[in-house]
Amino acid sequence: MEKIAILFNPSAGKGRAELKRRTLQKCLKEEGIACDWFESRHEDDLRDLVKVTAADYPTLVAAGGDTTLLIVINELMRLKADNTLGMIGLGSCNDVVKEFDVHSLKKACRAIRRNLSRQIDLGVVREGRKILRYYPGQASIGLAVLVNQYVEQVVKRSPRLGKFQTISGIRGGWQACRSAKVPLNLDVEFDKGRVSGEFMLAVFNNIRYYAAGKMTSPRARTDDGLLDAFLVKKCSFSRLAYITLLTPAAAFADKKEVITIQAPQFTVSSDKPFTIQIDGEVLSENARPRQFRNLEFASVPRALKIIS
Repeated sequence: MEKIAILFNPSAGKGRAELKRRTLQKCLKEEGIACDWFESRHEDDLRDLVKVTAADYPTLVAAGGDTTLLIVINELMRLKADNTLGMIGLGSCNDVVKEFDVHSLKKACRAIRRNLSRQIDLGVVREGRKILRYYPGQASIGLAVLVNQYVEQVVKRSPRLGKFQTISGIRGGWQACRSAKVPLNLDVEFDKGRVSGEFMLAVFNNIRYYAAGKMTSPRARTDDGLLDAFLVKKCSFSRLAYITLLTPAAAFADKKEVITIQAPQFTVSSDKPFTIQIDGEVLSENARPRQFRNLEFASVPRALKIIS
């Protein structure tokens, strides 16, 4: 196997990735993986590292959280590069690496050593003809965005509370349900029809997992050319908490408040502006969340070659 490039993001997982540096380096050494180590200082620096290393290393390994993967993948797509991508999950949620069963350092390093690759689909978000993001995991509208923003505020005020994101997330969900920001009136069009109504949450999944390991889309596959959408209708906070936290994956789609749809493409519109979160990143402009009234979510078949 040729030498690979490790793109390490020490700030992933609210800074917890930095604490795993030595353990990761030890694991790479024990597996006999020949690599060069590149460390990012900030998001723009990570993009620059992708551009620099893609030309010289056939295989790049993103070591960080879901947002790290998102940045690396979008830069590879922008470059139209055909590099193989390896993944080492060091973030808070790690839903993407869980999908590919490389969610521990040992499993990830062993997969990199074996170097078995395959093509996977990516999701894409478009505004008109403009591509906003490619994504390996999920894009969401509604409650998830508000919870993410609340947790980020909590962590900024007290970094120690970053260890208790589930508790912060529940409180953020409760506050969001009390606000006027949810539910949202959404119109969702797809190849076989349309659904409209008031929704607490709308998620367009490329993988089975969501919200730190919750399996919400058990039918999802990363090589079927489809996205798996689930929409949660207007309901109380207690009911929402039960659906999202306590419902088994096999029963999730059977809940009366939940609509699940498989389709290659969805067009979402609303009578009032909404924000969007993509694999943990709230799309922003000038440090403020961007507002949309119409977006398209689609599957891009066989868009990326990964190690799994």
